[in-house]
Amino acid sequence: MDLWAAALWGLAGGLCVEALELYGSIKSAEGGWSWRRPIPQGFAAYVVSVVIRVGIGGVVAAAAVGAHQVEGSLAALGLGVSAPLVIERLARAVPLVSEAQVVASTTGQPATAAARTPSARSGNTEDQTELVLGQGGEDAL
Repeated sequence: MDLWAAALWGLAGGLCVEALELYGSIKSAEGGWSWRRPIPQGFAAYVVSVVIRVGIGGVVAAAAVGAHQVEGSLAALGLGVSAPLVIERLARAVPLVSEAQVVASTTGQPATAAARTPSARSGNTEDQTELVLGQGGEDAL
């Protein structure tokens, strides 16, 4: 299978997920469905989010075929279905800030000085979690 075919199968898989999401949103909408504001941010934001998620499916499927990890169209379709969820979970697993930045934001020290503090070097994630939670609650993580 060539890369373009894999990308199209990945896009199709992403579109399947988006169609199911849309169906669920329309069915559960209280007071009627609004095409002008399908999400609180508006129609344009909704379209952008759909294009991004569907595009991720196409890119991941094409990358898997390009790396010779996938040969068939069903596997490429499955990658398109699962890619947005996998990428989202990976993004949650990878910290966006270093330990030194977390310590620096709570102590007021520069990040280089905070990196030398014992709590940043100890690897004790419980202490660091308390620092982040103390700053803004669970949403700060």
